[in-house]
Amino acid sequence: MGDDGISIYILKRIKDRLEDMNIKVFIVETDINFLIDIVEENDILIIVDALLSKGKVGSVNVFKPMMNKVSFCHSYIPWHIILNKAKEVFEIGIEVENIEFKIGLGKALEDKIDDIADDVLNSIKKLSIH
Repeated sequence: MGDDGISIYILKRIKDRLEDMNIKVFIVETDINFLIDIVEENDILIIVDALLSKGKVGSVNVFKPMMNKVSFCHSYIPWHIILNKAKEVFEIGIEVENIEFKIGLGKALEDKIDDIADDVLNSIKKLSIH
């Protein structure tokens, strides 16, 4: 995975801190069936994904699903099911430079990895007390 794997890198970096705050972290990658199975009606579900929208590389943005016209890299989530299961659903998009078949992040993201992790962590904290 190239830049489209940024969410995996970030969630692995902040997983312990989130779990210390009693926030469950699941890195499901492309296993949408697993995601559907674990979501419960009182959950606040926050999906972190790579975003390709010509914004500033490494920027972190929060969206409500289906209320935006942005291009998430993994946009095959069956929102009609998820939105009916969870109490609330948010998407956190991390702007990437490009999507290509390779291993590892591009230099632009790698150079900002700590700042991106902090931004995602702070966004999740805010959303979890929403």
